[in-house]
Parts: sequence; structure tokens; C-alpha cells
Amino acid sequence: MAEEKLLLSAPKAEQQKEAAKAPVEAEKPREAAKLPERIEKVFAGIDKNFDKHIKKVQDFLKQSSVSAEKEGIIETALMVKGMIESIGGKATFHGSDDFPIVFGKLDLGKPKTLLIYGMYDVQPADEKGWKSPPFAAEIRETSQHGKCIFARGAVNSKGSLASLFNALKEMKAHDEIPVNLKFTIEGEEEIGSPHFAAFVEKHKDELKADACVDFDFAQDTDKKVTMQLGVKGIITFDLIAKGGRIGGPAEKEVHSSDSAWISSPAWRMVQFLSTLVDKKEKVLIEGFYENVIPPPKEDLELLNKLAQTFDENAILREIKSLRFKYDSHGAELLQKYLYLPTLNITGVSSGYTGSGQKSVLPYKARAKMEIRLVPSQKPEEILDKFKKHIAKHGFDDIAMEDIFAYSWSKTPVSSRIVHEMIDAYRILGHEPEIWPLGAWSAPYYVFSNVLNLPFVRGGLGQGDGEHSTNEYCTIDGIKQFEKFVVVFLNEFAGKK
Repeated sequence: MAEEKLLLSAPKAEQQKEAAKAPVEAEKPREAAKLPERIEKVFAGIDKNFDKHIKKVQDFLKQSSVSAEKEGIIETALMVKGMIESIGGKATFHGSDDFPIVFGKLDLGKPKTLLIYGMYDVQPADEKGWKSPPFAAEIRETSQHGKCIFARGAVNSKGSLASLFNALKEMKAHDEIPVNLKFTIEGEEEIGSPHFAAFVEKHKDELKADACVDFDFAQDTDKKVTMQLGVKGIITFDLIAKGGRIGGPAEKEVHSSDSAWISSPAWRMVQFLSTLVDKKEKVLIEGFYENVIPPPKEDLELLNKLAQTFDENAILREIKSLRFKYDSHGAELLQKYLYLPTLNITGVSSGYTGSGQKSVLPYKARAKMEIRLVPSQKPEEILDKFKKHIAKHGFDDIAMEDIFAYSWSKTPVSSRIVHEMIDAYRILGHEPEIWPLGAWSAPYYVFSNVLNLPFVRGGLGQGDGEHSTNEYCTIDGIKQFEKFVVVFLNEFAGKK
């Protein structure tokens, strides 16, 4: 088995305790609140200089930064370093020489310090159907959203990163940055953040802060604000079945007529995969579910609120599916979606896969696998159980390669920073839809586990198309995002 890139395990319950306000109570959307004059002055600066702000966002998006292809990474890291320095901060490179983590500090002598996480790398943009080059960052008028910037990274997540520094620079011009800031901006999130955890472990003392935030566009295409308070963990790996000691071609494909007396690695792989789940895709690995904990009471309350407006049919239409694999509905369906771990085959390959037929017996079969982890599963425990399952069923000839894993992250809804972000939304006239957990994954565990910091992600602004053709963010959303940053930082600072 290949060397494992296994990162840290789940945070302990006591590490999540944090000073809290009263539980969240839903409010109806309302008009934006009357703001202090000093904030209005910053808003006026954003309005006045907004054309320049948009150009800076476009310039950042025009610089390609595809981590999977090592394209433009150093150039983009230098741009991020310049952004931090433009607001008076100091920035240095850490981690991999090829994929620098930009670590920055802005010490203003304020009582509170906020750690900001971000990413400057993007997915490849080789999809067909782009209406303009993916790194041209063109502005186009749309019928539904008005003017938008179309570019790889527009919504995930270079658009919001550039907009964040637009807001901070405008605040600096008015002497209105109310907190000390630290930045950890990485350039390999899209390839699994392989150096990020080691960087955080090494610089624990330098990364001390009161809380951490990932500023991002958090409105959907209908401008509804969604807010997730955590993410699932993830394990990815390849399974390899080869011919050799158990039979099958050992070095190359052979004629398919030999299948009369030579076994097939492809069938071997299919037989093993069939041992992993039952017909309803319940995972059959012994002990797979034993550390799954039920949602706490405060999360169940959030699920019940979500169920009141949750549109199951809209989800099915969006993902082009006819039904869910469960017969559940409402809060019960949401609980399964968020609080059950998953085992998924992301790809299977073997032999000839072109058009027509080619009479071959493959010498190798590969299955790409993905496991999503929930509280309080640990990556190393699940990997150990998977390996035991392989041995138990007599498939120890199947190898595991390219193993990568990191844990889940969770911030309680009662945490102070959660309320500060909710208050910022409400001040600007938006009522957020609060999800206790996200079904996706990101390396947020380094903040909740390694640094023991409450973590939250959010911001106004909208876009769509991440990882796909014609990714975009709206021009109006950028302006709203910049103003949100101003309000949130003042809420976090406790400055009224």
C-alpha cells in the first residue's frame, strides 16, 4: 500500500466550547439598519471607487492559478502578498515552494484579532462551452443577474478574495479597520491542501486569534443567504486490482479469448466493490457507523426550521434526479443528508473504453473512492476498518494508493462569531438560512481542531458555476460583499 497522506482527526467536544450568546431566533427579512456615520463614509468610498475595485477583481481573475497544472501559482501568490502589503500588512511565503501559503499580519494594536482563511488556486478550465476565455474575466450582461464577471475562480474563490482586499483598503483609507488581522491564503486547496495542516501546526503561536473566518459569496442564485456551521471530513484513495499471483494478465492486456482460462482483474474489482454496500447503498464495512453521533438539540432545532422551507423537488430538479435514495422527507431527510457518512465510487476504469469494441482482457482495474466523514468519526479509524474489510473478504491483493484524508469541522450555533455574522447579515437587511453542517468538505478542521478557534464562513454576493463552464459572479454582489465585510468586522470588534 502506498504511503498515506493522513491528516488530523476529529476535534474533541471540549475544544469546541466557546463563549456564547443566546440561541439564534429567526427574524423576518427587514430593511437595512441605520448605520453609523463612519461606516457610511466607508460605504461612500466603496461606491465612489467601485469601478476601480471591479478592475482589480478582473486583474486578479485574469491571472491563471490552476494548482492541478502548476499554472500561474507563484505569480498569483505574489499578487496576494501585494494585497496584504497594500493595507499596511506584512506577508511571507510558507509551505511548498511550488504552492506557497501566504501568511500575513496586520497588527493595529486593537483588542481583538481575526484570522482570515482563503485560497487563490482554482480548478482547471478545460470544459467545452465557455462563451469567453476562462481567464479573460469579461463582464457580460445577463437577463437574470445583470452584469456579471465570467471567469474561472469568479465565485470559487478568487472573486471574493480580491473583493475582500478592496473592502479592507477602503477601510484603511478611512482609518476604520477595527481589528488586528492575520491571513492564511493557500494555493493548493483544489488539490487537497497537502501542506496546510503542517504549516498550521508549525505556526500555532503565530496564528493565535479570537476567531477565524472564510469570507465568501454566500447568496444563492435567488439571493437567499445560506450559512453552514461546519463541513464533513473526507478520505480519498484509489483501489488497484492487477493480474499476477491470483491470476490474470500480469503485464499488459491480452486477447479476450484468454478469458476462457485466465481470470480478469476487472471482474475481481467488481466483486470486491459489491461487498462494500447493500442494494440501498448502506455501507457494509464492519463498524463504519459506530462513531456516528446524533445531532445535538440545537442542530435538530435548525433542521426543523430548515424543513419548513426546504424544497425537495427543487433539489431533484437542480441535480437532474428523479428521486432520493431514502423514503424520508423534511427534517429526517435533511438529517440523513448532513449526518450520515457516505462511501462513493467517483470513477472506475479498466481495459478499453473507446467507441465500438476491442477484444481485450485487462491486466488492471482501478476504482477511485471517496468517503465523507461526520461527527465524530476519525479518518484513521475508518481507513483501518476499510483495510480490515479488504482482508476479511479475501481481497488483500487489491492495493490502496494515493490515500488522502482530513477531518470534519463544526462550530456550535451558540458561538459568538456565528451571532456576529448573523447580526451583520441582518443589519444589511438579510435573514440567513442556517445549516448546522455542510455536506461538502474543506480543510476547516485545522482551525477548529489544531488552533481551537471558532470558525465561520460567509458573506453577501452571489455567483455560480464553480468547477464548471461559464463560472461567474455578479457585479452587484461584489459591492454588497465589500459592504458586508465592513459591517462584519465592526460587529466582530464590538464597535457600534
